[in-house]
Amino acid sequence: MWLTKQTFNEPGTGKAIYEYAKPVFENNQKTGTVRIGFQVPEIVVFKGERLSHLSMIVFLILATIILFYYGVLIVIKPLQKIMKNSKKIIHSSVPESNNGGQGTNIVNIIGELNKSFSNIQDRITRIESENIELSTKMGAISFEKDQIINLLNSLSFGIITTDLHDNINYINDYISNLIGRQLKDVLDQPFDQIIENDDIALSILQFEQIETAGNGKNIETTFPNFSPGETFGVSLYNLTDKSGESIGKMILVKNITFQKMGEKTQQEFISHVSHELLTPLTTIKSYNEMLMDGEIDKEEMQKEFYNTISEETSRLTRLIQNLLNISRIETGELVINRDFVRTELLFEDCAAAINASALNKNISFQKLLPDTFPSLNGDKELLKVSINNILNNAVKYTPEGGRISFSLYEYNNTVTFEVINTGGGISKNDIPRIFDKSYRSDDKHVSEQYGSGLGLAITSEIINLHGGEVEVQSEPGKETCFKINIPKGEYYLEDK
Repeated sequence: MWLTKQTFNEPGTGKAIYEYAKPVFENNQKTGTVRIGFQVPEIVVFKGERLSHLSMIVFLILATIILFYYGVLIVIKPLQKIMKNSKKIIHSSVPESNNGGQGTNIVNIIGELNKSFSNIQDRITRIESENIELSTKMGAISFEKDQIINLLNSLSFGIITTDLHDNINYINDYISNLIGRQLKDVLDQPFDQIIENDDIALSILQFEQIETAGNGKNIETTFPNFSPGETFGVSLYNLTDKSGESIGKMILVKNITFQKMGEKTQQEFISHVSHELLTPLTTIKSYNEMLMDGEIDKEEMQKEFYNTISEETSRLTRLIQNLLNISRIETGELVINRDFVRTELLFEDCAAAINASALNKNISFQKLLPDTFPSLNGDKELLKVSINNILNNAVKYTPEGGRISFSLYEYNNTVTFEVINTGGGISKNDIPRIFDKSYRSDDKHVSEQYGSGLGLAITSEIINLHGGEVEVQSEPGKETCFKINIPKGEYYLEDK
């Protein structure tokens, strides 16, 4: 819109006054008028065409002022909007002002913006700090989770957890190795499709009917598809949340094959020892009753009965002594009382203990002695027990008319007692187990003989406590050689 021009005459003087006016609009509404008036001086420069040039200059000045004003308004509006939004960010929400922004000072707006930006920066700094703290906590949680997983994977038994629908949500490495599949392959898969086992399926069904939270159900089963020939113990537990609501199940799987074998061996051992105790007691009782009733008149027959009673009594004594020794070994109460041992006396005591038994079976008993008897530092009584166990076995398993040799020698600072006997020999499969407690071979010539199976176990333990070892060399149908090797040790005389 152009300038309006009016001319007035000054009262009194009659001089001409020129007025230029320009209306001011905001939002298409007139908000005011800018007026400029001046009196033409009496000089030539304001006359004629020069006056039109002056009008143009004035117009440009006014236009510049108006444009500057609108420019300020244009700049202020977005700044006000930014300020309001920043306050919303900081204070969640800020009520709108009722004055429509009129009268807002740009300096105040910039000041408010500065405060808002400062608050935003503080908020950002606080959020970054919280993020760092959260990241630290997440890292700690992740570390703890990894530690728990590593712990579960290191267990010697299997763990399976399922949801309420019996879908697998975790297995540890034990189960993974057992079934040959990884967790990712079985995740969210039905348990009964991954591990097909009727015993477990039935137990789960019974367990769900009982619904005893926390109380486990234990069964024994096998996994022919995964580990044939082995026995496993399976325990079922109900998993609950803090409120006690069921959230799934936990299934523990443990290989109990050796445990079951041990239980079976123990039962066989108890049965066998009971028989070994009962047999001599029955013989002693019956022979003693016959002698007391006078049923045996002949003196030679009476002597034979008395010898049998004596032998059975010695047999009982050895068995009970072996039981006591094995009990002391298992409880750690077997103590070695070391002293100076004269091997010639130890050798003769052991040889004398089997002379009678060897003669009764017409066994040739040969003693091989060194020119000089070595000495050693050990427990004479326990060494006698261990050597006698070997010699008694030699007599027991040597057939009538067979041969036993008993020798003593020293080599490389080690004293060796060697027993060789003829007989059925020992199979290669039995040799590694003959020193196990209560082990007896299924070989016919072994099972036919009485015995508890404790003797060699006790011998091995006693010799080990002396720092020595027992060697076995044998084959079926050939001679058997046992070597008891004992370090000489050092012996010092004490001042009395």
